[in-house]
Amino acid sequence: MKLFACIAAAAFVWMIWSGSSVSNASDGSTLRAVNGSVSARDGQSYTKVSTVNGDVRIGRGASAEEAETVNGSITVSNDARLGRLSTVNGSLEVADGVAISGEASTVNGDVDLDRAKVGGDVTTVSGDIDLQGSEITGGLRTVNGDIELKDGARVHGGITVKKNKGWSWKEGDPVKVRICSTCVVDGELRFERPVELHVESGGKIGQVIGENVTRR
Repeated sequence: MKLFACIAAAAFVWMIWSGSSVSNASDGSTLRAVNGSVSARDGQSYTKVSTVNGDVRIGRGASAEEAETVNGSITVSNDARLGRLSTVNGSLEVADGVAISGEASTVNGDVDLDRAKVGGDVTTVSGDIDLQGSEITGGLRTVNGDIELKDGARVHGGITVKKNKGWSWKEGDPVKVRICSTCVVDGELRFERPVELHVESGGKIGQVIGENVTRR
């Protein structure tokens, strides 16, 4: 009986330890954890870098087909190459020279792109989007977050601010969208809720669609 209890206790400890540790596939291409942060090393290539409760860090010049977490932020260093970024409760912070072929998305968190290129959409629900000199082939999508384009940023797929489908503490405040003098938004700017739109002289945008748009 005592032996069985010892074995059960040892198994329980092992389960906790293994759930919190980082695991690598036999070919070294997968980096994952459950409870804890993971870091892709500079210049290394991975198929997937992921965790559930923790941050994801992608080193300088590293590459991965996918980087994701649920409760944590994703930070990407210079010149990394990625297929897709995704988190639920956390921010996305992407440095200069990074290329993302697919989408970059979060639900509750900000998106900060510094001279990066994204092939898909950039989306958030309750976070701000800040583009500094970045180029987005897809569009920008948000519900409650402000959007700012700076230093020649360009968005090819337009901007959409979706209507709230439920209660939000920001529900009564208009979303602020700011476009710099050297920035370009191709495609429609479709606003389904109140928006304050500020386009600096020289900034170029597509058709603005929405009944509650205030120009500043």
